[in-house]
Amino acid sequence: MTRIGRTMALFTVAGCLVLAGCAQPGQLGSPAPATTDPPPAPAAPPTSPPPAGPVEVGVGTVQDRVSIRTPGPAVFSVRTVVLAPGATTGWHRLPGTEMSIVKSGSISLLEENACDPVRYGPGQAMFVRDGVPHLARNDGPEPAELVVTSLLAPGAPEREDVPPACPGT
Repeated sequence: MTRIGRTMALFTVAGCLVLAGCAQPGQLGSPAPATTDPPPAPAAPPTSPPPAGPVEVGVGTVQDRVSIRTPGPAVFSVRTVVLAPGATTGWHRLPGTEMSIVKSGSISLLEENACDPVRYGPGQAMFVRDGVPHLARNDGPEPAELVVTSLLAPGAPEREDVPPACPGT
């Protein structure tokens, strides 16, 4: 071998040694070290998209004529209320109007000057005029779910508890 050939062979061997020193664990036949890190957490399942279009909260029919007026701006509120068997809303009045739909179960409504309870079942709705003391009561064996809407003056309290307007309640 010539001197140039030996020099080339030496450079080739030296280059291989340098490159071998740069190899990462697991390359060039050396085993990768054991890791102590836990495996990555699985990706969260995709959430289902919201339903397309409007979602109906409840539907009910009011049997009486309804007339609503406000002297100015009003706050419109919608809530779900569940009354357990035997539970009541307590006697109260609102500084505004209230309309409720019975979604499930049944309730009895008593109003000031109308102390004979009126019973409402699923799909029925009731209207309580502005400021009228009233009480809703679940006389049935299952929970009663109501969708309660109210129309109140801005800044007015949501309700005012009042003494019973009917004897024995």
